[in-house]
Amino acid sequence: MGGFILAKEVAPYMVARGHGTLIYTSATAAYRGNAGQHAHTMAMGGRRNLTQSLNAELGPQGIHVCHVNMDGAILAPETLGKMMPELFEKMVKEKVPNDEVLLPDSIADTYFHLHSQPRNAWTLDMDLRPWQETAWFNS
Repeated sequence: MGGFILAKEVAPYMVARGHGTLIYTSATAAYRGNAGQHAHTMAMGGRRNLTQSLNAELGPQGIHVCHVNMDGAILAPETLGKMMPELFEKMVKEKVPNDEVLLPDSIADTYFHLHSQPRNAWTLDMDLRPWQETAWFNS
């Protein structure tokens, strides 16, 4: 619901300016469901569908709408640190190579790139994943 309310509140201002960017973050559940994750799958699929609908409505008015799938662990205390604290501590202490997890700075760079894209080459759907996406999980 938050994504819908966000667009409802900010899109009119963006339309009045003639430009703006709405980036929605979700997970792999936006593309496929897993056993026992019914509510999560429904929410992420709904978020992805919302971005497609918003893009169809707002894109022609100069608003870039993008859906980003985070397909991997993010090396941040607020995410991996809370979900898997022992693994997070191990990764920080052992300085896990940057290609095994998503790093917040790299995500921010990608989001800024999306915001800066020229109108003739906008991205609607994007996946972010580490190069060695299963190495940390299998250890």
